[in-house]
Amino acid sequence: MLQPKGAALLGASLALIAVGLVRIDGILITLGGAALLLFVAAFLFGRRNLRRLAVTMRAPARLYADAPFDLRLTLYNHRRFLDAFHVDLTVHFPGGPSVHSHAPWTAARSSSTVHHRASLPQRGAFPTHHFTLASTTPLGLFHFAASGRIAHEILVFPRPLTPRELFSQGGLHDASMLAGSTPGHAPGEPRGIRPWQPGDSAKYIHWPASARSLSRRRGLRIRENDPPGFHPKHAAVFFHSFGTSGELIREDRFDRGLSLVCGTLRHLLDHGIPTTFYADFLGWEPQPIMDRAQFASLLVALARAERANDTEAHDLLAVSKNVGDDHSLLILSDMPPDTWTHILPGRSAIVIDIRQHRYERRPLATGTP
Repeated sequence: MLQPKGAALLGASLALIAVGLVRIDGILITLGGAALLLFVAAFLFGRRNLRRLAVTMRAPARLYADAPFDLRLTLYNHRRFLDAFHVDLTVHFPGGPSVHSHAPWTAARSSSTVHHRASLPQRGAFPTHHFTLASTTPLGLFHFAASGRIAHEILVFPRPLTPRELFSQGGLHDASMLAGSTPGHAPGEPRGIRPWQPGDSAKYIHWPASARSLSRRRGLRIRENDPPGFHPKHAAVFFHSFGTSGELIREDRFDRGLSLVCGTLRHLLDHGIPTTFYADFLGWEPQPIMDRAQFASLLVALARAERANDTEAHDLLAVSKNVGDDHSLLILSDMPPDTWTHILPGRSAIVIDIRQHRYERRPLATGTP
């Protein structure tokens, strides 16, 4: 593409040649011819400046959406003699974000590398990535561009969001059997105050009551609590896309629902609760989540998931009836709860509202150390 400087040089050279021919002035013709020769040489050199260049990328093969990661881009110059000068590299990731780099000089049969700190906002499986090369070398007379694709598959898992219902309903938060997995080892509901006994922890001392007791030459006083809520032996998590109100389908809610699924399953796994996951986009096949390996396999399925368009109420009811009575039910959907909760059986379940989290897609954050 011709730049303003190039257009000015071309116009000036043609004007000098034209005036020189009219006035039969050899000096003007020579100056115009030299300028025109410079114009052609810059065009030929600029086109060759982007030839036989290749780009490779080094990045994690699997990562969470919006999670920062280290990105390394390398520009290779496969030419034998000619160096590459002032090359701008732009890598376009899915969802709109781009990473921009500049290589001032890349020697022949050598390479230039740049490091970035980046993040990807969109979940999915991306085997290749589009890139563009641009340069105005030499003299800024032309803008040259070339493009290609980088073969490097990246699986972007949904951004994990922990539903607020897990902290406001049931005993899933306070009843973990794993030491240190809940803040402060939550002991349950307060019952009263009693005298200190050997073996009581110092963190349960009620200091105001103990001060009054010690002033009367008595012992310390301890806060006594009821035991925490029950700890479920097993949990069943359902995800569906069924709704009856005729509300418009929103694709962003499906991705948000997968984020809630990811956060729910990770929360249950961290608390040592065996879980089975059922989803319409997986054909209602049970997906056991007993360890990190099974959770990692499910994350791959979530990254590649596509919304099911033919979910029926009887499918959800049939699968839920096969779940044992000793299982705790958690149900998620990308449709508002008031459009499908009326079809649920009388069995108690934790219903997670898709509208609880509102977040905008953040721009790609990059930085070159």
